[in-house]
Amino acid sequence: MVFAVLAGPFGTLTTMGTGERVLLWVPLIALSVVMGWISNLIAQVVLEDRHTSLVEAMAVTIMTIVYAPFVVLSTSLMNPDVLLATGGVVQLVFYVFIVVVGVAVIRHCVLALQPGADLMPGPNVAEPRLLQRLPKALRASVLRLSARDHMVEVVTRAGVAQVRLRLCDAVAEMEPIEGFMAHRSHWVAKDAVLEGQRRAPGKVYLKLTNGDLVPVSRTFRSDWMATGLLEPCSSPSNSDAASVQHVERAQSAPQSSPRA
Repeated sequence: MVFAVLAGPFGTLTTMGTGERVLLWVPLIALSVVMGWISNLIAQVVLEDRHTSLVEAMAVTIMTIVYAPFVVLSTSLMNPDVLLATGGVVQLVFYVFIVVVGVAVIRHCVLALQPGADLMPGPNVAEPRLLQRLPKALRASVLRLSARDHMVEVVTRAGVAQVRLRLCDAVAEMEPIEGFMAHRSHWVAKDAVLEGQRRAPGKVYLKLTNGDLVPVSRTFRSDWMATGLLEPCSSPSNSDAASVQHVERAQSAPQSSPRA
């Protein structure tokens, strides 16, 4: 916001005073953040299984179409000379497109440099096919999968993503990563588990490296007992309650019980 006010893009530096630029750019940039997030979300939902570059291209297109009219209308209302300084409406829309593309490129570069990029399995471990469905910024080691309605919540070391897939199919695409079903709605990677915990008689949970607590139903308890991760089972602290509630909210219709 400060940069826009001081730099005065689209000819606003020469046609507007500082106060006018503040009134113009502060709301517009705040609006661009919201619209940018919505545009990316729409693109990911529509092109969920497509290449990341196509998702980015669609997000840029949506953002330009939706955001440019706000820029044109706001600048023309604040000071009609802005349109003359930029060469007209078409030219101003083109400038907005260039800025949106630039922001998308910068965001892509920043995400590529984030720590999550270094959280992939080692070179000797094959990458599970499921990662190809995720945005590049989230392609890190998978901790758990949870069914949520007709979607699967994929929790990686880099963040959380939603994919339109059945849980059993998502588990199949986790090969060759070792993991087990913990509940009809939850699959957990073995390497993601810190310990097993008992909250009360009959209530058993797996505590993951990110702090999540995943419930373990009686049906799948023997698998985890065989790994030794449920013994000994200590009592969790009160601070884990929020994690339990978060994971338990993921509900779905009964799923098959695949094992990866």
